[in-house]
Amino acid sequence: MVKVDYDVAIGRNPQEVFDYITQVERIPEWQSQAGVKKVTRDMAVPLAVGSSVRMERQSRGRTAAIDCRVTVLEPGREFDFRSMDSDGFAGDFRTTLTPTSDGTNLHWAVEMQPPNLLYRLLQPMIKREIVKSASVDFANLRARLESGSTASG
Repeated sequence: MVKVDYDVAIGRNPQEVFDYITQVERIPEWQSQAGVKKVTRDMAVPLAVGSSVRMERQSRGRTAAIDCRVTVLEPGREFDFRSMDSDGFAGDFRTTLTPTSDGTNLHWAVEMQPPNLLYRLLQPMIKREIVKSASVDFANLRARLESGSTASG
């Protein structure tokens, strides 16, 4: 299993951070290093526990479809989902938001289960790639939120 924990301080209150990160169709705006190109969901209903989301991610010239299901949705506090991609990777993603004197501490925890022996042998490389992407993407998220460039439209 690949486990990654990542923390970032964001100079906005937890509800503002939550409101932006749960606009899942906007994830490609700040997760470019991870290769997220498109996110779709049924926009006719509000995002809720049990909602299905599909991400398209491009990496090393390949596009993978990632099917996600929201597992926790606590406004201003936590947003979690479980995923399964077209290569068979299963993942659990947990984002918790804690208020601080300067805004929010965002803690992101990932547990991914590689589908076969080859991918299990590559776990150290996979972990490095996830950490590298997180360092770029969460810095991008922080910059977008702190600059006010998250307004819709």
